[in-house]
Amino acid sequence: MLRKIQYKLILFWFSFFFIIPLPFIQTLAEGLQGVSSNEAVAIYSGAIAYAWMLAVVYLSTKPRWLDRLIGLPSIYQLHGILALAALALSWLHKIGLTSSGLIKQTGNLALFILIGTISYSLLFLAGWLTSRWFWLRKFKQSLEIIFKHEVTMWIHKLLLVAVVLVFIHVQLIDYITSITPFMIWFNGLSLLAAVSYLFSKVSWYGRKGQAEVKLIRNLSLSDQIQELTLGGQQSQQLDLQAGDFVFLAFPSVPQLRELHPFSLVSLPNRVGEFKLTIRADGDFTSQLKKIKVGTPVKVMGGFGRYQEFIDEHKQIVNLVMITGGIGATPLFSLIPENFSRQIYLFYSAHQESDLLYRQQLSQWNQSANFTGYWQEGRFADNFILSRLPKNWERQTLFLLSGPVPLIHHWERVLAHAHVSSKNIFKEEFSW
Repeated sequence: MLRKIQYKLILFWFSFFFIIPLPFIQTLAEGLQGVSSNEAVAIYSGAIAYAWMLAVVYLSTKPRWLDRLIGLPSIYQLHGILALAALALSWLHKIGLTSSGLIKQTGNLALFILIGTISYSLLFLAGWLTSRWFWLRKFKQSLEIIFKHEVTMWIHKLLLVAVVLVFIHVQLIDYITSITPFMIWFNGLSLLAAVSYLFSKVSWYGRKGQAEVKLIRNLSLSDQIQELTLGGQQSQQLDLQAGDFVFLAFPSVPQLRELHPFSLVSLPNRVGEFKLTIRADGDFTSQLKKIKVGTPVKVMGGFGRYQEFIDEHKQIVNLVMITGGIGATPLFSLIPENFSRQIYLFYSAHQESDLLYRQQLSQWNQSANFTGYWQEGRFADNFILSRLPKNWERQTLFLLSGPVPLIHHWERVLAHAHVSSKNIFKEEFSW
Protein backbone atom coordinates (compact mmCIF):
# COMPACT_ATOMS: atom_id res chain seq x y z
CA MET A 1 0.00 0.00 0.00
CA LEU A 2 2.81 2.43 0.86
CA ARG A 3 4.56 1.84 -2.44
CA LYS A 4 1.23 2.37 -4.15
CA ILE A 5 0.83 5.75 -2.42
CA GLN A 6 4.37 6.79 -3.37
CA TYR A 7 3.74 5.83 -6.98
CA LYS A 8 0.55 7.91 -6.93
CA LEU A 9 2.50 10.91 -5.65
CA ILE A 10 5.09 10.51 -8.43
CA LEU A 11 2.33 10.09 -11.02
CA PHE A 12 0.61 13.22 -9.65
CA TRP A 13 3.72 15.37 -10.17
CA PHE A 14 4.52 13.79 -13.55
CA SER A 15 0.98 14.32 -14.82
CA PHE A 16 0.80 18.01 -14.01
CA PHE A 17 4.33 18.83 -15.11
CA PHE A 18 4.53 16.78 -18.31
CA ILE A 19 1.29 15.12 -19.40
CA ILE A 20 -0.97 18.21 -19.27
CA PRO A 21 1.30 20.36 -21.53
CA LEU A 22 2.00 17.44 -23.92
CA PRO A 23 -1.04 17.97 -26.24
CA PHE A 24 -0.04 21.63 -26.63
CA ILE A 25 3.49 20.68 -27.66
CA GLN A 26 2.42 17.93 -30.06
CA THR A 27 -0.22 20.00 -31.84
CA LEU A 28 2.04 23.04 -32.07
CA ALA A 29 4.86 20.96 -33.54
CA GLU A 30 2.68 20.06 -36.51
CA GLY A 31 1.68 23.66 -37.19
CA LEU A 32 4.92 25.58 -36.69
CA GLN A 33 6.67 24.49 -39.85
CA GLY A 34 9.07 27.15 -41.13
CA VAL A 35 9.39 28.95 -37.79
CA SER A 36 12.95 29.54 -36.59
CA SER A 37 14.21 27.41 -33.72
CA ASN A 38 14.47 30.39 -31.34
CA GLU A 39 10.90 31.47 -32.05
CA ALA A 40 9.67 27.88 -31.73
CA VAL A 41 11.27 27.57 -28.30
CA ALA A 42 9.60 30.80 -27.20
CA ILE A 43 6.20 29.66 -28.51
CA TYR A 44 6.52 26.26 -26.82
CA SER A 45 7.53 28.03 -23.59
CA GLY A 46 4.41 30.18 -23.68
CA ALA A 47 2.15 27.21 -24.38
CA ILE A 48 3.63 25.14 -21.56
CA ALA A 49 3.39 28.12 -19.20
CA TYR A 50 -0.31 28.50 -20.00
CA ALA A 51 -0.93 24.76 -19.48
CA TRP A 52 0.70 25.05 -16.06
CA MET A 53 -1.37 28.15 -15.26
CA LEU A 54 -4.52 26.16 -16.00
CA ALA A 55 -3.22 23.41 -13.70
CA VAL A 56 -2.64 26.02 -10.98
CA VAL A 57 -6.25 27.21 -11.36
CA TYR A 58 -7.53 23.64 -11.00
CA LEU A 59 -5.33 22.91 -7.98
CA SER A 60 -6.57 26.12 -6.33
CA THR A 61 -10.02 24.50 -6.09
CA LYS A 62 -8.53 22.06 -3.53
CA PRO A 63 -9.82 18.85 -5.18
CA ARG A 64 -10.82 16.63 -2.29
CA TRP A 65 -10.17 13.41 -4.22
CA LEU A 66 -6.56 14.53 -4.66
CA ASP A 67 -6.29 15.51 -1.00
CA ARG A 68 -7.31 12.05 0.17
CA LEU A 69 -4.88 10.56 -2.34
CA ILE A 70 -1.70 12.55 -1.73
CA GLY A 71 -2.57 15.29 0.79
CA LEU A 72 -3.29 19.01 0.52
CA PRO A 73 0.31 19.99 1.47
CA SER A 74 1.55 18.20 -1.67
CA ILE A 75 -1.17 19.92 -3.72
CA TYR A 76 -0.15 23.33 -2.36
CA GLN A 77 3.51 22.58 -3.00
CA LEU A 78 2.90 21.68 -6.64
CA HIS A 79 0.56 24.68 -6.96
CA GLY A 80 3.38 27.01 -5.91
CA ILE A 81 6.12 25.34 -7.95
CA LEU A 82 3.99 25.27 -11.11
CA ALA A 83 3.24 28.99 -10.71
CA LEU A 84 6.95 29.80 -10.40
CA ALA A 85 7.78 27.57 -13.37
CA ALA A 86 5.01 29.19 -15.44
CA LEU A 87 6.42 32.62 -14.60
CA ALA A 88 9.91 31.56 -15.73
CA LEU A 89 8.63 30.19 -19.05
CA SER A 90 6.40 33.23 -19.57
CA TRP A 91 9.45 35.46 -19.30
CA LEU A 92 11.32 33.23 -21.75
CA HIS A 93 8.34 33.53 -24.09
CA LYS A 94 8.39 37.33 -23.87
CA ILE A 95 12.09 37.80 -24.60
CA GLY A 96 12.03 35.29 -27.45
CA LEU A 97 9.25 36.91 -29.50
CA THR A 98 8.25 40.36 -30.72
CA SER A 99 4.68 41.59 -31.06
CA SER A 100 2.67 44.78 -31.20
CA GLY A 101 -0.76 46.23 -30.59
CA LEU A 102 -3.30 44.38 -28.47
CA ILE A 103 -1.32 41.15 -28.70
CA LYS A 104 1.62 42.80 -26.96
CA GLN A 105 -0.53 44.65 -24.45
CA THR A 106 -2.47 41.57 -23.28
CA GLY A 107 0.71 39.51 -23.06
CA ASN A 108 2.63 42.14 -21.11
CA LEU A 109 -0.25 42.83 -18.73
CA ALA A 110 -0.67 39.12 -18.04
CA LEU A 111 3.05 38.81 -17.30
CA PHE A 112 3.07 41.83 -14.96
CA ILE A 113 0.05 40.48 -13.07
CA LEU A 114 1.70 37.07 -12.82
CA ILE A 115 4.91 38.61 -11.45
CA GLY A 116 3.00 40.73 -8.92
CA THR A 117 0.67 37.95 -7.78
CA ILE A 118 3.44 35.40 -7.33
CA SER A 119 5.70 37.88 -5.53
CA TYR A 120 2.87 38.82 -3.16
CA SER A 121 1.96 35.18 -2.57
CA LEU A 122 5.58 34.26 -1.80
CA LEU A 123 5.52 36.80 1.02
CA PHE A 124 2.03 36.29 2.43
CA LEU A 125 1.23 32.65 1.65
CA ALA A 126 4.56 30.79 1.36
CA GLY A 127 5.50 29.89 4.92
CA TRP A 128 8.72 28.23 3.77
CA LEU A 129 10.16 31.71 3.15
CA THR A 130 8.93 33.66 6.17
CA SER A 131 9.75 30.78 8.52
CA ARG A 132 13.42 30.93 7.48
CA TRP A 133 14.11 34.67 7.52
CA PHE A 134 13.20 36.64 10.63
CA TRP A 135 13.38 40.03 8.88
CA LEU A 136 11.03 38.83 6.16
CA ARG A 137 8.55 37.56 8.74
CA LYS A 138 8.60 40.89 10.57
CA PHE A 139 8.13 42.74 7.26
CA LYS A 140 5.12 40.56 6.47
CA GLN A 141 3.62 41.18 9.92
CA SER A 142 3.98 44.94 9.48
CA LEU A 143 2.11 44.78 6.16
CA GLU A 144 -0.69 42.58 7.53
CA ILE A 145 -2.20 45.68 9.15
CA ILE A 146 -3.31 46.65 5.65
CA PHE A 147 -3.19 43.39 3.71
CA LYS A 148 -5.52 41.28 5.81
CA HIS A 149 -6.53 37.69 5.05
CA GLU A 150 -9.49 38.63 2.87
CA VAL A 151 -7.42 41.14 0.89
CA THR A 152 -4.67 38.54 0.41
CA MET A 153 -7.15 36.01 -0.96
CA TRP A 154 -8.51 38.51 -3.47
CA ILE A 155 -5.03 39.55 -4.61
CA HIS A 156 -4.16 35.88 -5.04
CA LYS A 157 -7.18 35.54 -7.35
CA LEU A 158 -5.63 38.03 -9.78
CA LEU A 159 -3.99 34.95 -11.27
CA LEU A 160 -7.38 34.32 -12.91
CA VAL A 161 -7.13 37.71 -14.62
CA ALA A 162 -3.71 36.76 -15.96
CA VAL A 163 -5.13 33.50 -17.33
CA VAL A 164 -7.98 35.33 -19.07
CA LEU A 165 -5.52 37.82 -20.59
CA VAL A 166 -3.34 35.00 -21.93
CA PHE A 167 -6.43 33.35 -23.38
CA ILE A 168 -7.29 36.59 -25.23
CA HIS A 169 -3.62 37.04 -26.20
CA VAL A 170 -3.58 33.68 -27.99
CA GLN A 171 -6.94 34.26 -29.71
CA LEU A 172 -5.44 37.38 -31.36
CA ILE A 173 -2.49 35.55 -32.98
CA ASP A 174 -3.56 34.49 -36.47
CA TYR A 175 -0.83 31.94 -37.17
CA ILE A 176 -1.62 30.19 -33.86
CA THR A 177 -5.42 30.17 -34.27
CA SER A 178 -4.92 28.63 -37.70
CA ILE A 179 -3.53 25.50 -36.02
CA THR A 180 -6.92 23.84 -35.46
CA PRO A 181 -5.79 20.82 -33.34
CA PHE A 182 -3.91 23.14 -30.98
CA MET A 183 -6.88 25.48 -30.61
CA ILE A 184 -9.18 22.55 -29.83
CA TRP A 185 -6.91 21.52 -26.95
CA PHE A 186 -6.29 25.13 -25.92
CA ASN A 187 -9.98 26.08 -25.76
CA GLY A 188 -11.02 22.71 -24.33
CA LEU A 189 -8.57 22.74 -21.41
CA SER A 190 -9.35 26.41 -20.76
CA LEU A 191 -13.05 25.58 -20.55
CA LEU A 192 -12.42 22.62 -18.22
CA ALA A 193 -10.35 24.79 -15.87
CA ALA A 194 -13.02 27.51 -15.87
CA VAL A 195 -15.86 25.07 -15.19
CA SER A 196 -13.98 23.34 -12.36
CA TYR A 197 -13.19 26.68 -10.72
CA LEU A 198 -16.73 28.03 -11.01
CA PHE A 199 -18.19 24.74 -9.78
CA SER A 200 -16.00 24.88 -6.67
CA LYS A 201 -17.20 28.42 -5.91
CA VAL A 202 -20.93 28.33 -6.55
CA SER A 203 -22.02 24.80 -5.61
CA TRP A 204 -22.62 25.21 -1.89
CA TYR A 205 -26.02 23.56 -1.49
CA GLY A 206 -26.58 19.81 -1.60
CA ARG A 207 -22.99 19.00 -2.54
CA LYS A 208 -21.00 16.49 -0.51
CA GLY A 209 -18.08 18.13 1.26
CA GLN A 210 -19.74 21.55 1.55
CA ALA A 211 -22.25 22.76 4.11
CA GLU A 212 -23.73 25.88 5.63
CA VAL A 213 -24.11 25.43 9.38
CA LYS A 214 -24.42 27.75 12.39
CA LEU A 215 -22.21 28.69 15.29
CA ILE A 216 -23.67 26.81 18.27
CA ARG A 217 -21.20 27.89 20.97
CA ASN A 218 -18.23 30.27 21.11
CA LEU A 219 -16.09 29.62 24.19
CA SER A 220 -12.84 31.33 25.20
CA LEU A 221 -10.41 28.74 26.58
CA SER A 222 -7.79 31.45 27.17
CA ASP A 223 -7.00 34.98 26.04
CA GLN A 224 -5.76 33.66 22.68
CA ILE A 225 -7.72 30.44 22.15
CA GLN A 226 -11.35 30.02 21.09
CA GLU A 227 -13.40 26.83 20.96
CA LEU A 228 -16.07 26.96 18.26
CA THR A 229 -18.92 24.46 18.21
CA LEU A 230 -20.65 24.24 14.84
CA GLY A 231 -23.73 22.31 13.82
CA GLY A 232 -26.78 22.16 11.63
CA GLN A 233 -28.76 19.94 9.30
CA GLN A 234 -26.22 20.23 6.50
CA SER A 235 -23.32 18.98 8.65
CA GLN A 236 -24.09 15.45 7.43
CA GLN A 237 -22.99 16.57 3.95
CA LEU A 238 -19.43 16.97 5.24
CA ASP A 239 -17.04 14.05 4.75
CA LEU A 240 -15.08 14.19 8.00
CA GLN A 241 -12.48 11.78 9.33
CA ALA A 242 -10.49 11.88 12.55
CA GLY A 243 -7.55 14.29 12.30
CA ASP A 244 -9.14 16.27 9.47
CA PHE A 245 -9.22 20.01 8.99
CA VAL A 246 -11.95 22.05 7.36
CA PHE A 247 -12.16 25.47 5.69
CA LEU A 248 -14.44 28.02 7.37
CA ALA A 249 -15.92 31.30 6.21
CA PHE A 250 -18.51 33.61 7.79
CA PRO A 251 -20.47 35.08 4.86
CA SER A 252 -22.27 37.68 7.00
CA VAL A 253 -19.15 38.96 8.80
CA PRO A 254 -16.94 41.55 7.02
CA GLN A 255 -13.30 40.43 6.53
CA LEU A 256 -14.24 36.83 7.39
CA ARG A 257 -15.93 35.88 4.10
CA GLU A 258 -12.91 34.05 2.65
CA LEU A 259 -12.26 30.42 3.58
CA HIS A 260 -9.63 29.69 6.24
CA PRO A 261 -8.40 26.21 7.38
CA PHE A 262 -8.76 24.87 10.93
CA SER A 263 -8.34 21.40 12.44
CA LEU A 264 -11.16 19.43 14.02
CA VAL A 265 -10.99 18.79 17.75
CA SER A 266 -13.95 16.42 17.60
CA LEU A 267 -15.96 14.64 14.94
CA PRO A 268 -19.69 15.37 14.62
CA ASN A 269 -21.78 13.84 17.41
CA ARG A 270 -25.24 12.31 17.04
CA VAL A 271 -26.85 15.71 16.46
CA GLY A 272 -24.18 16.82 13.99
CA GLU A 273 -22.22 19.17 16.26
CA PHE A 274 -18.42 19.31 15.98
CA LYS A 275 -15.69 21.43 17.53
CA LEU A 276 -12.66 23.41 16.43
CA THR A 277 -10.11 25.02 18.72
CA ILE A 278 -8.36 28.04 17.22
CA ARG A 279 -5.56 30.32 18.38
CA ALA A 280 -5.67 34.03 17.50
CA ASP A 281 -2.62 34.37 15.25
CA GLY A 282 -3.84 36.83 12.61
CA ASP A 283 -6.59 39.23 11.63
CA PHE A 284 -9.04 36.43 10.76
CA THR A 285 -8.56 34.38 13.93
CA SER A 286 -8.38 37.41 16.25
CA GLN A 287 -11.97 38.31 15.34
CA LEU A 288 -13.47 34.92 16.13
CA LYS A 289 -14.20 35.67 19.78
CA LYS A 290 -16.57 38.46 18.68
CA ILE A 291 -18.76 36.25 16.50
CA LYS A 292 -22.22 35.71 17.92
CA VAL A 293 -23.96 32.38 18.41
CA GLY A 294 -26.30 31.66 15.52
CA THR A 295 -24.04 33.22 12.88
CA PRO A 296 -24.08 31.23 9.60
CA VAL A 297 -20.82 29.44 8.76
CA LYS A 298 -19.73 27.97 5.44
CA VAL A 299 -17.71 24.80 5.87
CA MET A 300 -15.74 22.86 3.27
CA GLY A 301 -14.17 19.51 4.10
CA GLY A 302 -12.86 17.44 5.42
CA PHE A 303 -9.29 17.47 4.28
CA GLY A 304 -6.31 15.57 5.59
CA ARG A 305 -4.57 12.20 5.59
CA TYR A 306 -3.87 11.43 9.25
CA GLN A 307 -6.50 8.70 9.49
CA GLU A 308 -5.80 7.52 5.94
CA PHE A 309 -2.13 7.12 6.90
CA ILE A 310 -3.01 5.12 10.00
CA ASP A 311 -5.40 2.88 8.06
CA GLU A 312 -2.70 2.17 5.47
CA HIS A 313 -0.61 0.56 8.25
CA LYS A 314 -3.08 -1.89 9.71
CA GLN A 315 -0.26 -4.24 10.77
CA ILE A 316 1.42 -1.66 13.06
CA VAL A 317 -0.19 -1.36 16.49
CA ASN A 318 1.81 1.46 18.13
CA LEU A 319 1.04 5.15 17.54
CA VAL A 320 3.41 7.81 18.88
CA MET A 321 2.19 11.39 18.65
CA ILE A 322 4.69 14.21 19.18
CA THR A 323 3.12 17.63 19.10
CA GLY A 324 3.31 21.16 20.39
CA GLY A 325 0.99 24.12 20.98
CA ILE A 326 -2.14 24.54 18.90
CA GLY A 327 -0.77 21.89 16.52
CA ALA A 328 -2.17 19.27 18.89
CA THR A 329 -5.75 19.96 17.82
CA PRO A 330 -6.09 17.27 15.09
CA LEU A 331 -4.79 14.64 17.51
CA PHE A 332 -7.72 15.16 19.89
CA SER A 333 -10.09 13.80 17.26
CA LEU A 334 -7.66 11.02 16.27
CA ILE A 335 -7.07 9.54 19.71
CA PRO A 336 -10.61 8.28 20.57
CA GLU A 337 -10.99 6.81 17.05
CA ASN A 338 -7.82 4.71 17.37
CA PHE A 339 -8.00 3.15 20.83
CA SER A 340 -7.62 -0.27 19.22
CA ARG A 341 -3.90 0.62 19.02
CA GLN A 342 -1.37 1.47 21.70
CA ILE A 343 -1.12 5.28 21.75
CA TYR A 344 1.71 7.39 23.23
CA LEU A 345 1.26 11.18 23.31
CA PHE A 346 3.99 13.75 24.01
CA TYR A 347 2.40 17.20 24.09
CA SER A 348 4.19 20.43 24.99
CA ALA A 349 3.38 24.14 24.93
CA HIS A 350 5.24 27.36 25.64
CA GLN A 351 2.93 28.12 28.59
CA GLU A 352 1.00 25.77 30.83
CA SER A 353 -2.20 27.70 30.10
CA ASP A 354 -1.83 26.76 26.42
CA LEU A 355 -2.10 23.04 27.14
CA LEU A 356 -5.57 22.11 25.90
CA TYR A 357 -8.11 19.68 27.38
CA ARG A 358 -5.96 18.38 30.22
CA GLN A 359 -9.00 16.89 31.94
CA GLN A 360 -9.75 14.84 28.84
CA LEU A 361 -6.12 13.77 28.63
CA SER A 362 -6.22 12.64 32.25
CA GLN A 363 -9.33 10.56 31.55
CA TRP A 364 -7.67 8.94 28.54
CA ASN A 365 -4.65 8.17 30.70
CA GLN A 366 -6.85 5.81 32.69
CA SER A 367 -7.07 3.59 29.61
CA ALA A 368 -4.59 0.76 29.20
CA ASN A 369 -4.18 1.72 25.54
CA PHE A 370 -3.17 5.34 26.14
CA THR A 371 -0.08 6.85 27.72
CA GLY A 372 0.08 10.63 27.66
CA TYR A 373 2.69 13.17 28.79
CA TRP A 374 2.17 16.92 28.67
CA GLN A 375 4.21 19.78 30.02
CA GLU A 376 5.24 23.40 29.65
CA GLY A 377 8.33 23.59 27.44
CA ARG A 378 9.76 21.07 25.00
CA PHE A 379 10.49 17.50 26.02
CA ALA A 380 14.11 16.39 26.05
CA ASP A 381 14.84 13.85 23.32
CA ASN A 382 15.91 11.21 25.83
CA PHE A 383 12.69 11.68 27.79
CA ILE A 384 10.63 10.67 24.78
CA LEU A 385 12.99 8.01 23.41
CA SER A 386 13.19 6.25 26.79
CA ARG A 387 9.40 5.96 27.00
CA LEU A 388 8.69 4.49 23.59
CA PRO A 389 7.39 0.91 23.17
CA LYS A 390 9.66 -2.03 22.43
CA ASN A 391 10.98 -2.30 18.88
CA TRP A 392 9.72 1.23 18.24
CA GLU A 393 12.19 1.75 15.39
CA ARG A 394 10.24 -0.72 13.23
CA GLN A 395 6.88 -1.34 14.91
CA THR A 396 5.62 2.21 15.46
CA LEU A 397 3.91 4.95 13.48
CA PHE A 398 4.95 8.51 14.32
CA LEU A 399 2.50 11.39 13.89
CA LEU A 400 4.14 14.81 14.08
CA SER A 401 2.27 18.10 14.36
CA GLY A 402 2.79 21.59 15.65
CA PRO A 403 5.57 24.14 15.06
CA VAL A 404 7.73 23.52 11.99
CA PRO A 405 11.00 23.46 14.02
CA LEU A 406 9.56 20.73 16.26
CA ILE A 407 8.50 18.65 13.25
CA HIS A 408 11.87 19.01 11.52
CA HIS A 409 13.76 18.24 14.73
CA TRP A 410 11.93 14.96 15.25
CA GLU A 411 12.29 14.01 11.62
CA ARG A 412 16.06 14.27 12.10
CA VAL A 413 16.00 12.38 15.41
CA LEU A 414 13.92 9.54 13.96
CA ALA A 415 16.02 9.38 10.80
CA HIS A 416 19.15 9.08 12.97
CA ALA A 417 17.43 6.19 14.78
CA HIS A 418 16.84 4.51 11.37
CA VAL A 419 13.06 4.89 11.49
CA SER A 420 11.69 4.53 7.98
CA SER A 421 10.22 7.74 6.56
CA LYS A 422 7.28 5.57 5.51
CA ASN A 423 6.35 5.28 9.19
CA ILE A 424 6.37 9.05 9.82
CA PHE A 425 3.51 11.38 8.93
CA LYS A 426 3.09 15.14 9.15
CA GLU A 427 0.90 17.78 7.52
CA GLU A 428 3.21 20.72 7.08
CA PHE A 429 1.69 23.65 5.19
CA SER A 430 4.78 25.55 4.11
CA TRP A 431 3.51 26.52 0.63
